[in-house]
Amino acid sequence: MRYQSTSTVLMIRPAHFGYNPETAESNVFQQPPVGENSSEVALAEFDAMVEVLRSEGVDVWVENDSAAPEKPDAIFPNNWLGIHPGKQLLLYPMFAKNRRLERDPALIERLLHKLPLHVLHDVSAPEAEGRFLEGTGSLIFDHVQQIVFASRSNRTEEQLVVDVAKLLGYTAYVFDALDEQANPYYHTNVVLSIGTRFAVLCAECIPETQRQSVIDALQKNGRAVLFITREQVRAFAGNMLEVRNSAEEYLIVLSTTAMEALQASEIAFLQQFGLLLPIEISHIERTGGGSVRCMLAEVFA
Repeated sequence: MRYQSTSTVLMIRPAHFGYNPETAESNVFQQPPVGENSSEVALAEFDAMVEVLRSEGVDVWVENDSAAPEKPDAIFPNNWLGIHPGKQLLLYPMFAKNRRLERDPALIERLLHKLPLHVLHDVSAPEAEGRFLEGTGSLIFDHVQQIVFASRSNRTEEQLVVDVAKLLGYTAYVFDALDEQANPYYHTNVVLSIGTRFAVLCAECIPETQRQSVIDALQKNGRAVLFITREQVRAFAGNMLEVRNSAEEYLIVLSTTAMEALQASEIAFLQQFGLLLPIEISHIERTGGGSVRCMLAEVFA
């Protein structure tokens, strides 16, 4: 049986969290912090998130970011690392040069020690050619149907999507997702999330010529789709993740920012499919430009 979600996640406790100018140009969600000790606030939010997840029975692996070199986005491991079904561990090509430092050999060695049957695939070489694919920021996996969805951007090259899909035995489904200014969203995972029996999609972001085919692909196995707006995307309502706990119950992890952007009917829709677990990480969201899904690297053992 193929599970859509996992009961184990990896999180990286940051040593130097902060605003990253190298990523800000293509990530409109990022805002420079004002009058805050960014690293301290982020650590408090991170530790609270770990505590909430563990209290609900999720197996959380916490690894500490190394102090040097400084890596302001180390808190978002899902972009450089994928631990996929079929015992595959992939290292992905990253857009920002200072984010490539997050591929810490010592950390990778520790993970392979914990996952001795996993096969390591380093697919990061294309970044030297200016070609990028940022893990499960770029790629949204439907593990049940073995389809991987991706929206084109400067961080998500279509041919690399196809290559990784083939490597993992999946079919690639690539589309466009555009903001109000007709610019591509930097990552697919701000506009699309897929759970076992549901999906969350910003359909209005997708050009009309592509929209219905994306919806049809998501609904193919009977999934219900919640449609969100671009305004809700800005509040990270698309950046949620289904996980399972030790009792095999489904949890839907999202930020309090996202929760507050949802209408009562939309919350009720999601509650049909799992316990909603809102987590307060507003500083991480504003400064880093990513939300809860970005902080969680799924571990498919």
